[in-house]
Amino acid sequence: MTTPKSATEALPDYFTLLGVERRFDVDLDQLGNRFRTLIARFHPDRFVAATAAEQRVAAQWAAHANAAQATLQDPVKRAAYLLSLRGVVLADAERNPVSGEFLMQQMQLREQAAESQSGSEARKALASTVNALWQSTLASFREAMDRDCVRDASSAWVKMQYVAKLSRELGLPVKG
Repeated sequence: MTTPKSATEALPDYFTLLGVERRFDVDLDQLGNRFRTLIARFHPDRFVAATAAEQRVAAQWAAHANAAQATLQDPVKRAAYLLSLRGVVLADAERNPVSGEFLMQQMQLREQAAESQSGSEARKALASTVNALWQSTLASFREAMDRDCVRDASSAWVKMQYVAKLSRELGLPVKG
């Protein structure tokens, strides 16, 4: 973890700030522990007697730590952040077309979700299908990043957004 020296010092990237390796798969427990350590270091109570400038620096670093934690603990946000670190303009990536087959699959899954009742066998089967699709999408992103193929990783990230939204609507966890 890095220590701030002044308000004008550049803030480190989220991975560096929280002392974790810059990669998609992160240990969420380790991430949480490092976040708690860092945030305790910059808690406003520790800077009550400090100068106004020191208080501003601490607040800036605490805000940066909060943003880092929120980004790195969420797989979709983490993927987007990794892509942005590689120079991908996320808005441009979102404009790239997704296959008609994928979009049709999403429509069919949403129709099934609308027709199935919570707790029913159909809903359980749908949850299993969506979970498998989520795992497959995560694997596609990991594989593209491992190959250093930003174009394919960007495409996988766009699909991750669709599947994560559907997963959340079904009350499924979005982990990865």
